[in-house]
Amino acid sequence: MTGLLIGAMFGAVFVFVNTHDPLSGTTVLVLRVAAGLAAAAVLALWLAAARGGREAGAAARAAMFGRGYLAVVAAEAVALFGGLRVLAALEAPEQTGVAWVALVVGAHFVVLAPIWRSWDIAVPGVVLTLLGVAGLVLAMLRRGRATPPAHDPLVVAWAENRPIAAELRADPLLDHLLPRLFEAEGVGGVLRDERADPPAPRSWLAALRRLAGEGRIGRDVLLDGCLRRFLRGGQAADLRFFVRLHELLDPAYDEVSKRRRDYLRLLPVAPGAVAEPALRHLRRLDDLDPGEVTEAVRALLSRSERKLLTAGLTWLDELARDRAAELSSLAPDLGYAFACESADVQGRAVRLAVKHAKRFHGDGARAIREAAVVLPQELGETLASVFGGEAAGDAREAGFTPVPLPEPAVVRAFPTPVVVAGDLDGLPAEGRWEAAELWLAGVVRLSRIDRDGLAARLAALPPGVRPPEGCWPEVRHWAWEIARLLTEPQAGNACQGRAGGPPAGERLPGEGDVPGPQTEDACRGRAGGPPAGERLPGEGDVPGPHRFLLRRWAEVCAAIEAGTLPPYLLAEPTEANGLLDGAELVDRLAGYERAGAAPLPADLRQALLRLPREIPPGVAARAGRLTSPAGRAVARWMGGGRPEYATEIAWWYLPVAGMPESGDRQVYRDDHEQVPGAVLDELEAGFGGPSAAEPLGEAVVRRPREHDGHPHWWPYLMPSDPEAVAAHLVPYLPARWRRARVQPAQAQALASAGGPMGDAAALVQAYFVADRSRCADPVERARPLVELAARGQFDAERVGRQLALLVRRTEFKPGPVFETLESAAALGAHREVWRIMTGFLAVYLPGPGERPHTRHTQGLAFALRAAQWARARGTPARVAEIAQLRASNNFVREARRLHTYLT
Repeated sequence: MTGLLIGAMFGAVFVFVNTHDPLSGTTVLVLRVAAGLAAAAVLALWLAAARGGREAGAAARAAMFGRGYLAVVAAEAVALFGGLRVLAALEAPEQTGVAWVALVVGAHFVVLAPIWRSWDIAVPGVVLTLLGVAGLVLAMLRRGRATPPAHDPLVVAWAENRPIAAELRADPLLDHLLPRLFEAEGVGGVLRDERADPPAPRSWLAALRRLAGEGRIGRDVLLDGCLRRFLRGGQAADLRFFVRLHELLDPAYDEVSKRRRDYLRLLPVAPGAVAEPALRHLRRLDDLDPGEVTEAVRALLSRSERKLLTAGLTWLDELARDRAAELSSLAPDLGYAFACESADVQGRAVRLAVKHAKRFHGDGARAIREAAVVLPQELGETLASVFGGEAAGDAREAGFTPVPLPEPAVVRAFPTPVVVAGDLDGLPAEGRWEAAELWLAGVVRLSRIDRDGLAARLAALPPGVRPPEGCWPEVRHWAWEIARLLTEPQAGNACQGRAGGPPAGERLPGEGDVPGPQTEDACRGRAGGPPAGERLPGEGDVPGPHRFLLRRWAEVCAAIEAGTLPPYLLAEPTEANGLLDGAELVDRLAGYERAGAAPLPADLRQALLRLPREIPPGVAARAGRLTSPAGRAVARWMGGGRPEYATEIAWWYLPVAGMPESGDRQVYRDDHEQVPGAVLDELEAGFGGPSAAEPLGEAVVRRPREHDGHPHWWPYLMPSDPEAVAAHLVPYLPARWRRARVQPAQAQALASAGGPMGDAAALVQAYFVADRSRCADPVERARPLVELAARGQFDAERVGRQLALLVRRTEFKPGPVFETLESAAALGAHREVWRIMTGFLAVYLPGPGERPHTRHTQGLAFALRAAQWARARGTPARVAEIAQLRASNNFVREARRLHTYLT
């Protein structure tokens, strides 16, 4: 706190001493009052702190502020105020007061450093001391009118004091230091921020222009100094002041003419900010000889800046009008323009070469042909048609080598069923879905073949956590209850069921035309048990797939209590992707019929949903010989009665503040609908089309919650209906930071399944193609697409449409999309990548009334690469429309290139 007080006191003194002309009287008064109030506030804070901590830090303060400190402060006060009086008596310039204060304050910090044993204060002390010495030296030089030494820091210190014209006019150092202003390192950095339009009254630009106009400073001194500084080179920012000074002087025709060689030397090497005004002044001259014009054109064509290159091409075109001019010598330089990154410059250079083709002969024509290899294919073909040779293939295509699609991934067999009580694992929670399936199926099977062994095994396992009161939304709750029922058969039941088969009014799958959803009667309470709503979550309280999963566990729980547990479950998978072999299901149902067992409704529903789409005729024929209602349902399903599910997706957004609809969320109604500033609020999916029923008999959750079951299990509930699974996953796509969220593994699981792809499945795949935040490796993001292509189940155009909607309506950028697609092409899906781009361009390219931007051009450029990889033919309609426009911007030019290649 004491250091703050010292700084405040000296700061106030500094303000009082140095506030004077040219500041106005009002400004001086305001600054001095503010400095006094600030010092008083710091003093009050110091007194309060000293009063509160007087005893605790007395010893430390005594050591710090002892005799040495008091002696330094006393000497500082004497030197400060005494020195200012002496300087005033000597009639020293007012600026010496500032320098003297800086010198004394800096020296006082240097002396205090060893006394306080705090060397960090020595650094500002040394800096202040050096600045004070520099200020005093400048003051003495001015007073004594001595010749200052050629020392860069001295010139920089002189430049830091921005003068008005009158001060600079009277400065005795002006004639000595002005030439050095253009040579000393650091001056450009100090003066880089001086503005020129108009220059401030207290600035070097204003003062130098004023004195040059009066004749006090010669214009030649300033112009030659600027050119000298430009020719020395440097960063553009450090040359900014000198460029502004040069342009403020506005060199006359004769002044430019006699310095033409210097201006020409600037064209090939100077930064753009210097070369552009040099070119502008040279173009004013009408007496440049042919050699000088050729030198200028050659210099400009060697530049990389679009503006300078364009100026060089324009000058070359003017030069070509002189029939005596030799153009062949400029052909290699024209070839440099072919390599420019700007398509406009490339096109202009090609048109100029074609226009004056007869003027390039021999070595010149050969140089044009050799330089054409860097041109895009379309421009290369144009040039080859005039100069001969063959157009090189597009450089973006050259490094691509197509490879065949890999074989589909081999699906592993599902783990061996549990038939020995000792193999039963602990109670499942929310980890691997396979573990939960094995546990549930193992419990049902062992309860029939080894009830005592099962009870002993369950008793020996960790008991888990007792379920809460009310509903049980997690699998582990039902697993705990099943284990309790099997180990404590006489205990009361928290989820009582019915005896025998389904209750009156409940229909087994197979008793209607299409197996339908079941009720919660498997967990309906009777005397002594709570109603179903208090155990099984209500519809809409948890996601549909998760509620269906809980229904399976609830009906097993009820069947154990009622003594109607079947000998095994029908829905236990046979493959690691969740599929159930059709022949195995027919065998299991035949066993049920022999044993007189009734299937559990949700278990039968799950078994049907796990059947593959392709059933061998022999298996279907065997199913037709089953006699039970469940057997007839399976036969009908295998015989073509499997329903198809169509989905509909709604994109809800929040309009930007200030719009008429602001505050009320809206839904996109058209693929090309433009809503500037809108924020995606929700993705909503539902089932529609010919069969609007959900396959699980459960509603799709509209608003994801923090704990929403196990989305990573869902693809394995309906492995043959990826579109139905995706409909339940879609609302969770934007929920990146929730515990229940969609991961890339779900996209891979959907790709490994079998079944048609709709908008929902396409959106899930598209999301992970575009989302770099969940997977940084584009090769890994591309693998689900490649797997879909290898399985022949890829609706690539639909995925492309969803990708375009994501880029249009969310924060996703096209860069990661193209990065992923390029990786997919390298893995063998290059034909599918082109199909994706056709769907992408149809939605992504600007519609009526929408202006194109750089990303649209990038999309067309990548589409050309994809078309070349796939050797595609046939132009998408929207691309053809754009290619016919009369505009000549990069966007239209890229559309023409793509159109030319595809036709």
